[in-house]
Amino acid sequence: MKIAYILPKLANQGPVIVAKDIIENIKENVDLIDVYYFDDVREVDFDCNTYRIGLFDKIDFSKYDIVHSHMLRPDFYVWFHRKKSNNKTIFISTLHQNIYDNLKGNYNPFIAYFFEKIWLFLLKKQDYVITLTNEMKAIYAKKTKLNLQTIYNGRNCQNKIDENIYIDEKDTLEQIKSKYKVIGSHCLLTKRKGIHQIVESLTLLEDYALIIVGDGQEKENLLNLAKKLGVEERCYFLGYKSNATVYLNYFDVYVMSSYSEGFPLGLLEAGLMKLPVVCSDIPIFRELFTDKEVCFFKLENIQSLAKAISECYENKETLANSIYSLIQEEYSVNKMGQNYMNLYKKIH
Repeated sequence: MKIAYILPKLANQGPVIVAKDIIENIKENVDLIDVYYFDDVREVDFDCNTYRIGLFDKIDFSKYDIVHSHMLRPDFYVWFHRKKSNNKTIFISTLHQNIYDNLKGNYNPFIAYFFEKIWLFLLKKQDYVITLTNEMKAIYAKKTKLNLQTIYNGRNCQNKIDENIYIDEKDTLEQIKSKYKVIGSHCLLTKRKGIHQIVESLTLLEDYALIIVGDGQEKENLLNLAKKLGVEERCYFLGYKSNATVYLNYFDVYVMSSYSEGFPLGLLEAGLMKLPVVCSDIPIFRELFTDKEVCFFKLENIQSLAKAISECYENKETLANSIYSLIQEEYSVNKMGQNYMNLYKKIH
């Protein structure tokens, strides 16, 4: 079997990491894997052939049994270049997000509506579209006639050594850890991530500090909010880190406060580090987890969030062990790779 993957760029971002993990887990069972990408960004190494192309450069699709695209520009590329006469090659796209909710949270409802319509139109040239959850599949089954399949993402996470952290940064983190219980999260700082709720919760949690690993358009707003609330001395924004999971070693409770998620890779990483997890009470998290593995809180209810953090900390050992076991069984990289390989074999 010969497979081509098309990505926007080889950036250290969720969809690219997922594609890399799929490849790592199926490469011994296929004859050829080629990765094509558009932008001159190489933050992630792939153990296969990689080719940078332009949006209007042509790939010889007939060389491949399967072409698997990820994200908007690759889906546009397939829509633009795929010809009806090409009956041999099977085309697949993985939809990594609820398009409307993601864009609405980051921009506004008009942009979300407009781009969702465009993206769904482009996906009509795909033979199969993979959704990450059954909830997402149900949403798009009402909006389209696409051939939808659900495959959960998976994640591995190694507890890396502290030498990957700068000495001065390490000293600061250890000082924070010695003075406070530490709430943490690592993500792209957008409105959709709801980090402002965690900042606000510090007004009710005087013995906690917050560490955020990540950068983004909301960072300045969050810094200003922390100052306004008088909690800036307990808020630490460390910026983008290529090795973000290393910093999870300094967290006591991990919080994912999102309004929507495609699939919570960061939460899986925290669970695999045996951190207790608090997450927003939204359908995707209810599909993946129960109260035995995480503590839920109601969105925009700061009292609910503060209570969930306190309860999570009090029961941290039980919750951490439960979520770790669940992820190993249901959301591992190996299981994700196996599920994609099974799909490839079925449709090839």
